[in-house]
Amino acid sequence: MRLIAITGTGTDVGKTVVTAALASCAMQAGARVAVVKPIQTGLLPAEPGDLDTVARLAGCADLFEYLRYAEPLAPATAAWRLGETGPAAAELADRIGDLVDRDAHDLVLIEGAGGALVRFNDRDETF
Repeated sequence: MRLIAITGTGTDVGKTVVTAALASCAMQAGARVAVVKPIQTGLLPAEPGDLDTVARLAGCADLFEYLRYAEPLAPATAAWRLGETGPAAAELADRIGDLVDRDAHDLVLIEGAGGALVRFNDRDETF
């Protein structure tokens, strides 16, 4: 099992395209791939997000999004504006760990939200 996290310096720097390229290459090599976007911001629930782009570009169908905030803000800020504290990093890690432990995937790709140090919650936990 391999686990790869894709992050960048901010939004719109190519994380989703890199994620799709890695997924595509791995699947062409015969790997069973899952892609996780733990937190998507800036989109309403019914709007297509980064995982839809990965599906379209790579053909990957094993996709997981855990939280979505409509405002295009850092997850911690978007959560705060809703009166929430934001997700705990340990919770997200446990959910991703469940994918790894299932032995149904050879590769799990995790695409972060925003940049490498974007805050997830009011405890200043980051990707």
